[in-house]
Amino acid sequence: MKRWSLEELAREPRWPMERTMALPGQVRGNALRSWGVHVKNRFGSTASDKLRDRLGLTATELPDTPTKKHWYPLHVQIRMVQIIIDDFCDGNAKAFESVFEETTGTAEKALVLAGRMTGPGLVLRMAGTYHESVCDVGRCIPDVSSGKATLEFVDAEAFGDPTWRFAQTIGLYTMFSSLKRKLALIEGEDRGDRGYFVRMVW
Repeated sequence: MKRWSLEELAREPRWPMERTMALPGQVRGNALRSWGVHVKNRFGSTASDKLRDRLGLTATELPDTPTKKHWYPLHVQIRMVQIIIDDFCDGNAKAFESVFEETTGTAEKALVLAGRMTGPGLVLRMAGTYHESVCDVGRCIPDVSSGKATLEFVDAEAFGDPTWRFAQTIGLYTMFSSLKRKLALIEGEDRGDRGYFVRMVW
């Protein structure tokens, strides 16, 4: 099985746009967190409107802070990542880390606090439940023990998309920063067209 570091994932060629746009599945709005607030803070007051224009969505359809009541095609989440990298980070995918780190800080405060007190294992054990609550395709299967964990994503076409894989991996990387923990290893592993595997050691 092919394995990637985060830096290697950042360099993986994207799927053709038509393939990404055809992906089945939806993601709940709260998984996007306060995306618009953060891109405006970092890239200027018009940044969220520019991104929405590129997606072909209005502020009503995609507010700066979507909620649990909003649902979006999975390709919207993937395209948001690509547009931020292309239009606001000068094509540098690794620079997306700073944007994601800010949005990670707006995750559920009680969970972040508990994770800082007890370690990342608590949060990672809940990854399967969280995925089920925000995404209507595929499953996430966590396996957590002392100082290490794996997440196995199965049964969804989106799990093969290189941008989706990069976004999930960088999200986990920045989660450790928000929990004040240092990662010794994080790597992704190819599991075919409908699967992805992430390995972490801390």
